[in-house]
Amino acid sequence: MNRRHFLKLMVGTSAIALFPLQPASARGAVSPYVDQLLKTSEILTGHQGLPAAVAERLSTLLTKYNARFPQQLARLFTRLTMLSENDRQNLAEKLDDEDVKTALAIISPWYLGFTGHPSTTKAKDDAEFVTFLSALMYEPTQDMTIRPSYARAGGDYWAEVPTGVIAPAMPDTIREWGDKAPKPASSIPAPGAPWLLMVQGKANTLAEAEALLATQ
Repeated sequence: MNRRHFLKLMVGTSAIALFPLQPASARGAVSPYVDQLLKTSEILTGHQGLPAAVAERLSTLLTKYNARFPQQLARLFTRLTMLSENDRQNLAEKLDDEDVKTALAIISPWYLGFTGHPSTTKAKDDAEFVTFLSALMYEPTQDMTIRPSYARAGGDYWAEVPTGVIAPAMPDTIREWGDKAPKPASSIPAPGAPWLLMVQGKANTLAEAEALLATQ
């Protein structure tokens, strides 16, 4: 998938028409550079009122790894403000390759919550945290799913039976389970022989592993 096609998927054209830009006076005290990044981000994502603190952190990180980013941002912002509402429906087609690259550098952290490229094979990579609570990728399903690591209804929310569910009677002490979790083991027990055979690919099921052990 090329950059332009990816940008077309990420830019919500219907949302752009529905969410007008927040006026600079409502943003509080932000630098002209951060305000420009906020306006550009709102045009690209279609979201109104993006957090200025996140934009400030994002501007610092994007400039850290690309000294030319302020100039690239100004170029993209000028281009976007020249487009009409109808042009925004085909936004990616109206931008040249350099502007598309800049737009993706801005949009990706707003949705993913980080800049750079995380790696699972390196001790250190160029990824840096931008935001978790404000990451836009969680917005489309927020009415059905919770953000990872956050309980929608607080601690032990699962103790309450969901609406419409008929559940068996719960123990009286169910709300205390969170404080009475089993203590961690002081040592790791040796793996069982059947399990080892399955891990080694010598048996596919527990029954096969036990049968193989019986012949040894």
